[in-house]
Amino acid sequence: MFNSNDVCSRIRNLYPDSGECGKDLRITYDKDEHAWVVEASGWKRTLKTYVDEADVDACLSRGQCVGLSFQVGQLRANAGGGTQFD
Repeated sequence: MFNSNDVCSRIRNLYPDSGECGKDLRITYDKDEHAWVVEASGWKRTLKTYVDEADVDACLSRGQCVGLSFQVGQLRANAGGGTQFD
């Protein structure tokens, strides 16, 4: 299993404007939901989303980042950081 730093680093690679890990971008794992919680405050609004652990695993272990990128892209768009396709 990956840790929050691994997940945060990949998100920063996908969205460099997301801010600093641990400050603007906080990643935790929710055991009950079997999902990673991404809380972003580096854009205009602070929001959070849940990313299924299978999507994170696919991205970090196999480079298939569609699920993770889509979830964080929507979060970014809703938080005022641009569109999910920028």
